[in-house]
Parts: sequence; C-alpha cells; structure tokens
Amino acid sequence: MKRLLIVLALIGLALSAGAQSLARAEFGINLGQAGSFSEYARFGMGASLMVEGFYLDVLTTEAQHRYARSSDTKWHDNKAICTNFGYQIPVLSWLRIMPLVGYAQTNDGITDASKTIYDWDEDSLDVYHPYKVTPGSRKHYFNYGGGLSIQPCRWFSINLIGTRHALYGGIAFDFMAFARDGQ
Repeated sequence: MKRLLIVLALIGLALSAGAQSLARAEFGINLGQAGSFSEYARFGMGASLMVEGFYLDVLTTEAQHRYARSSDTKWHDNKAICTNFGYQIPVLSWLRIMPLVGYAQTNDGITDASKTIYDWDEDSLDVYHPYKVTPGSRKHYFNYGGGLSIQPCRWFSINLIGTRHALYGGIAFDFMAFARDGQ
C-alpha cells in the first residue's frame, strides 16, 4: 500500500511539474468498505488521482491478522481489492458525477504468525506476518458504479463512491490550485 501511494504521488508531481496549463489535478486518500455485498466486506484504505476530469482510484484491505502480536498461529484470512477508472462530468460549478468501471478481486489465504517480517527505512519500522493466497481461491470481478465529487472550495474535493464491490469516500487535494496560489 505504501508503495502504491508513493507511485501515485510521483505521478502527480510529474504532472504538476510538466504541465502548468492543467486546470485541475487532484491526489486523494480514500476510506471505506472493499468487498461490499460479500463475505469479504471489510474496512479498506486507498488513494485516488484525478487529472483534467479523468479519475483513477484503488481501495484495498489487509489480511485480518497481518499485524497480530500472537505467534505460532496460522489464521484463515482474506483480502479484497478494487480499482476504478472514470471521468468526472460537471453538473454544477461545485458538483461532478463520475461513472466508473473497474476491477475487483477477493481471495482467501493463510496468515502465518510463526514468521515475522521486519521492514524498515530511515523513518519507520513495519512489523507484520506474511499472507499467502490459497491456490484457487482468487476471484475476479468486473466492477462498475458511480460517484459524486463535491468541491466546496477550489483546493479540495470530497468524493463519495458506490460500486458493485465497494462503498467508500475520500478527500482529494488539488495540487494545481496550491501551485497557482504560490506563484
């Protein structure tokens, strides 16, 4: 998840550095339920990127026992992920609708607490247990739905999204508006 956020941030920075004529370019954080309307429904986190009306997002859940403090236990866990693409259609100056299409996936697996992974860098230490997908449990879905993007001011938007396999919302900041204000 951390790598995905870094990649989306770098894409956003590259777009803002090379295209000062962009009217709107937003980067956001999403929170909600991935795997909705199934036994995989759980809280998930993700990110979004919108450039000139084209919208892309991802929402994912972690295995339930990934960060458990127990050891020598194997848990039957699961994960869900969805990613969507769409276009924001302006309705009013502060309101846009988004038809979305995408991909969703669910899978079952085993979280092995007898093994612990230590992932560190200069700023943080991440300690977790490995999760392995059970062969044959991965299911793929065509995801579709829509969303609303409400822009209460020029610096950010509030997004509300409902699809066949996820319900979530988020806040996105328009880094082009911040760049224009700084000039």
